[in-house]
Amino acid sequence: MHGPQKERLQVASKTWRGKIDSHESIHHDSLDSLGYDWGRVADPGIEPRPPSKVYTPRTTQDVVEAINETRERGEQLTIRSQGHSSNDLVLTDGPVLLTPGMSKVLHIDEEAKTARVQTGAINALLDDELARFDLGMPVIGDHKDITVGGFMAVGGVSPASHRFGLMIDNVLAMQVVDWDGEVHECSPDQDPERFYANLAGLGRHGVMTEATLKLFTIDKYRTIVRNEQTHYKTREAFIAGTQPKLVDPGDALYERGIWVDYAKNGKVCLGQFSAYHETPQNAQAKLRNKLSYDYLHGIGRVAGTLPKAPDKVLKLVGMLGVLFSPGYASIKNVEFFTDKLLDSTVGDPTRMLIALAPLDRYQTIFRELWTVLEQARKDHDCFTFISVYVKSIKSPYLASAEHERHCELMFFVGCKPEQLTPEILDQVVSDFDDVVVANDAYRYMHSKTVKDDERRNRIDPNARHAERRAAEGGTP
Repeated sequence: MHGPQKERLQVASKTWRGKIDSHESIHHDSLDSLGYDWGRVADPGIEPRPPSKVYTPRTTQDVVEAINETRERGEQLTIRSQGHSSNDLVLTDGPVLLTPGMSKVLHIDEEAKTARVQTGAINALLDDELARFDLGMPVIGDHKDITVGGFMAVGGVSPASHRFGLMIDNVLAMQVVDWDGEVHECSPDQDPERFYANLAGLGRHGVMTEATLKLFTIDKYRTIVRNEQTHYKTREAFIAGTQPKLVDPGDALYERGIWVDYAKNGKVCLGQFSAYHETPQNAQAKLRNKLSYDYLHGIGRVAGTLPKAPDKVLKLVGMLGVLFSPGYASIKNVEFFTDKLLDSTVGDPTRMLIALAPLDRYQTIFRELWTVLEQARKDHDCFTFISVYVKSIKSPYLASAEHERHCELMFFVGCKPEQLTPEILDQVVSDFDDVVVANDAYRYMHSKTVKDDERRNRIDPNARHAERRAAEGGTP
């Protein structure tokens, strides 16, 4: 990119960045953060594991040199972007390679609607720069600290995944440095085996250094959509009522649902499903979006600055803001809404356990996974609340002959660290993964899973995709 376009990108970063906030209490770029992963949000008292050496590459050649140096010393290099895994993927007592320094936008092709970027680029800031060209990423994470490479390493889900699939379904090509220090260019047509091995590969096959991404025409900050929402008073009503919406989203541009249960007796609970549709871009819709989200995001900004008790109350108020979400929203507010309002570092410690389930097994796996967590809450008093976010996914990467469509079931639970001992947590995770295996589902692998290789391979989208390629003679 040259001349005026380059200048516009620099201005965009300064202009839009202040509009996105999340996880203010955790500083991802601090030395202290390198000893932790996202498990700290579930257990703030966890002991840190600082790395022995840190590499901060700026170029692909820097990555090659880091890999060669660690290989010569007989060490395994761990890749880390912003540390949002809670599955022991980015923690190490050895050397770690940090990718955020590799954040350049290398080229934007407005006609082809593609962007070539370094994989340390933060999705939210990249999307803001693309906004200057009326372009955007089809699938983007719900807060500002997710990088392109981090999203590629796990898959990537958003409220638009019923239209655009996973983030990795929108990767056209990549550059990767393997563990021998060799640089490769790959795509579905050029070295496809390497290409698909690295997508959702958790960094096991090398370091993804550059990616070419598919874009689409959109103005996410100024385009307003109408929220058609439905509320549910019982969990069974939520499960039955949301399935047809997930199976057939109709003309919904974005969609998500949430069920929350705050009490062991099941009497403090509520569910909601939002489907966002096109609407006339008039002054009334824009004003309603501005007033409602200014208020709700104001709650998010204050949360975390108050004493513990008021902060918990404020988080409950924020949850109500999600359950009774505004009737009109900009697309950017839809994408970032939950995270900007409900910072998971505020209030009770929290943990995520995420399944990517065949949509035809939605009701069964929802009930069975809920039972695992509810039983643990009853037996050990280890969860303060249980909630689950649901999204529909139409992903070529996940699809198979048996299951064409999937859904995300993101279980988000409040934790009592003193009650949720490592032994109890391991049993909960094991039971959770048993349900996933029994229902031919996947896990979103950055959330905590079982550790033994045989069981992990049965829930890992990357391992299952490799098996399917092999069975089909290498065809993606």
